[in-house]
Amino acid sequence: MTLDEIKRLDWVATYPTQEAALTLIEWLKADDWEISSVLDRRLPSIGIDWTTSFSMAAERCFQVYGYPELEAVAVAQRVAEAWMRPTRSAPQEGATGGSGDLSAASTSAATDARPEGRETATYGFTPRR
Repeated sequence: MTLDEIKRLDWVATYPTQEAALTLIEWLKADDWEISSVLDRRLPSIGIDWTTSFSMAAERCFQVYGYPELEAVAVAQRVAEAWMRPTRSAPQEGATGGSGDLSAASTSAATDARPEGRETATYGFTPRR
């Protein structure tokens, strides 16, 4: 926030409840949203009607309660992680570009003798070896 925004801020009207701040943390940690506009639309349900931006509401809750999960950098990182993961509704295509049959991809992975390790966070990309 800029200094002018802070001076114009109605501190009483934008004072969130602790339950609202904890709900924002729950929403941020949940895995049921793909883009931040989903979180933006949920704000009125917890009594935050003074803004339509989840990031702005999280910043204000951080100012009031100091929860580290609601710090601007942490919120931006979580939103970026959620935005960059593959969508659930996207069709999955096989390695050969076929009709979605993954048998070719699984057989080529089975021939590799090296252990895979931590490849759960690759977001669909194959790491270089």
